[in-house]
Amino acid sequence: MSESLSIPKFGPLSGVRVVFSGIEIAGPFAGQMFAEWGAEVIWIENVAYGDTIRVQPNYPQLSRRNLHALSLNIFKDEGRDAFLKLMETTDIFIEASKGPAFARRGITDEVLWERNKKLVIAHLSGFGQYGTEEYTNLAAYNTIAQAFSGYLIQNGDKDQPMPAFPYTADYFSGMTVTTAALAALYKARETGEGESIDVAMYEVMLRMGQYFMMDYFNGGEMCPRMTKGKDPYYAGCGLYKCEDGYIVMELVGVTQIEEMFKDMNIAHLLGTEEVPTGTQLIHRVECPFGELIEAKLDEYLATRSIAEVLARFGELKVACAKVLTIPELESNPQYVARESITEWQTIDGKTCKGPNVMPKFKKNPGKIWRGMPTHGMDTAAILRDVGYTDEAIQELIEKGLAKAD
Repeated sequence: MSESLSIPKFGPLSGVRVVFSGIEIAGPFAGQMFAEWGAEVIWIENVAYGDTIRVQPNYPQLSRRNLHALSLNIFKDEGRDAFLKLMETTDIFIEASKGPAFARRGITDEVLWERNKKLVIAHLSGFGQYGTEEYTNLAAYNTIAQAFSGYLIQNGDKDQPMPAFPYTADYFSGMTVTTAALAALYKARETGEGESIDVAMYEVMLRMGQYFMMDYFNGGEMCPRMTKGKDPYYAGCGLYKCEDGYIVMELVGVTQIEEMFKDMNIAHLLGTEEVPTGTQLIHRVECPFGELIEAKLDEYLATRSIAEVLARFGELKVACAKVLTIPELESNPQYVARESITEWQTIDGKTCKGPNVMPKFKKNPGKIWRGMPTHGMDTAAILRDVGYTDEAIQELIEKGLAKAD
């Protein structure tokens, strides 16, 4: 970590330097996690134009908080030299691009390790660093990764598959980079040798969709999609409508099923061959009464308020929650007690509100200490930190290889 860049010491990653090159969501989300856990995180942007995320009115204030902004052409002439100099002081470098784009432009793992043999390098792309030419160099976004992985086809309604939003594949992939880089950093510090990580977004989503895929790979059966938000296999599980809104529930457990059957006036089904004593979970398809139970449950819930249902389910210890609207989050007592929503100051002194740092570290908590930096805001400070004089920095700027705000 640098002594010249202004960053408070906090969190479990204090003293770690992370540099990332990537736009929009997936790669930067990993950088965001590191920055909120105390690492010094440098965000590399193009000189001619900033990250495309900057056109969004509010989201960047969350996703780029706690960062230092470096505007540098890392693929050309002296800009490349400055980037390699920066790598000498970096613990983790993250790049998100189309396949092996960095290697094609001369910045290979080996070139980076020549400067810093302990460097952890994380490559994030849609289809990975190697494979077939048909796919490896293709661009990928959230929906593309979901579609190619088999994740999208499992989501949506029975009549039509639908992608999971907002931008699920981006966030899962970013979190995968975070965890993998930390694992590699642990090993690098133990052995003195760096690591190169190849994260393919479609493989991340392949693992996210693994639950029902195993039935297909090992038995030829694929789970159907949901019907109106209900679990495709199990009765009493999923999304249900009360008279004043929606709840989700999981009707699981012997006592829970017995008591709910009494409430719904279908207790006569208990103890039968179809619903034997001790039943903990009811299969919607395999149980002949599956659809009847669903219909009775719909009827029961439709005539009751969410408050009534939550109270009764609380008595029965049925797992259940109201489907909260976004305006309800701020006043929800659990959100308030845990400070799940917070406020911080932007660079220009305005107040911004959004999700707080997570998870909560007890002894070394994360924090928000800075708003999103402007384009090139920290370029000069970062270059000075790796040995550049003000004259050398100005020369890079004049050549169009760097931008300082």
